[in-house]
Amino acid sequence: MKTPERDGLNTVGRRRRERATLAKVSPLPPPEEVFADWLVSVQPNACLEAAARNQIEMIDRSSVALHPSVQQLRLLLLAVVDDSVRKRQDDILVCPLKSGPP
Repeated sequence: MKTPERDGLNTVGRRRRERATLAKVSPLPPPEEVFADWLVSVQPNACLEAAARNQIEMIDRSSVALHPSVQQLRLLLLAVVDDSVRKRQDDILVCPLKSGPP
C-alpha cells in the first residue's frame, strides 16, 4: 500500500506538525505586510473591529492557522479588536463627564 505524500502542512495521523517545521516548509509573507495590506483593503466606512473579527474567524477556520506567521497576523488583528473595545469603554466612562460645560 502506498502512503500519500506529505507536504509538511497536513497532519500525519493525529500528530500535528511543529511550528518550526511549518515555517520552513511553507514560508509566508511577513505578517506585518499582510496586516498592512489588509488594513488598506478595508472599506473607508467599514468598522475595523468587525473586519478584524471576520479575519480572525477566517484564520481560525484555516488549515494553516498554526503557522507562526499566521499566528502573528492573528495577534495584530486581535490588537485592532482589543483597541476598539478599549476605546468604546473609554467613551462610555468619559462621555458622561463631558456632558456639562468645560
